[in-house]
Amino acid sequence: MGLEHLLEALERDAKAQLEQLLAQARAEADRLTAAATATLERRRREAHEAHERSRLQAVEHAVTLARRGARRSVLEARERLLARVFTAAREELPAAAAGRAYLAALPAALTDALAAVGNEPAVIRCPKALAREVERLRPADRTSVVVDAAAGSGFRLATVDGAVEVDDTLEARLERLRPILARRILAQLKLEP
Repeated sequence: MGLEHLLEALERDAKAQLEQLLAQARAEADRLTAAATATLERRRREAHEAHERSRLQAVEHAVTLARRGARRSVLEARERLLARVFTAAREELPAAAAGRAYLAALPAALTDALAAVGNEPAVIRCPKALAREVERLRPADRTSVVVDAAAGSGFRLATVDGAVEVDDTLEARLERLRPILARRILAQLKLEP
């Protein structure tokens, strides 16, 4: 009986070891499955978050582009408006140069321009409508008057050697004042930036 008991004991020990190994294998499989499930869930969550970040960035980029486009459209519309206003103003300059207010201010403007060139001989270019008045106001000893239809509304004074030129046309004044006038126009229309 000893051999039978021994075989039964070995068989029981083998079954016990087998059960223990199976239990360990199941526990390890459960642990690996849980770890794999957690890893899979984490990767899904990270992928979803990355996708959401990417989508959000795409939306933000699209909004930024739309804002830039809208801002560009507004700025272009303002520039077109200002261009029309300044074009209309330029069309009125010849009449303004022939007006009483300009003629009253002409002696001071000519004196200031002559001061800029000092005692240098100079040529004053002006349209025909102003030539008689400029001729009357100029110092005869060092200046001459040239009628120039392209001179604009007002006068241009230049030294004979061309080193110094004073552009005192209304067109030049308007351009020098353009930034200030543009802001004022936009402010009055409540279109300032």
